[in-house]
This record gives sequence, structure tokens and C-alpha cells, in this order.
Amino acid sequence: MNKAFGVQVTVMQTQSSEPKTAPVLVIARDELDAELLVSQAAGPGSSATAIRELTSQEVAEHQMNLDERGSMKSLPVLNL
Repeated sequence: MNKAFGVQVTVMQTQSSEPKTAPVLVIARDELDAELLVSQAAGPGSSATAIRELTSQEVAEHQMNLDERGSMKSLPVLNL
């Protein structure tokens, strides 16, 4: 059974020495699967860390379908 996870992905930028970090929601089997799916989607030089499993209310709020393993939604990032 799939679950929804909040994952933090970090990507190294070629034009900058500072990595970019973004929050992503992903449907996966478990935390490790979530990290792997997000890392693969972000490309080479990226890393991902599962933060937590989303509640059923959060899944509905973000209109995610638990039957769609690998589907992702990025969340807005504040750049202050």
C-alpha cells in the first residue's frame, strides 16, 4: 500500500556553489522508496531526505492519489 511523504530534496547547481533545497510531496511505498523516487527525479548530484508521512487530511488537501506511486508535487519555497 502506498503512502504520501514529505521529502526535502537538495540539488547542487552548476552555476552556484550553494545547493538548492526544496520540499516535495511524493506517493511511495515507504520512506526509502520516497527518497529514491525524489532523488531520481531531481537528477544527478541530488539527495533526498524523508521528513515525515502525511496525514490522510494532508493527502486530501493536496489532492494526491495514493494509487499513483511516484507522483510528486513540489511546494513553494520562500526566498527571503
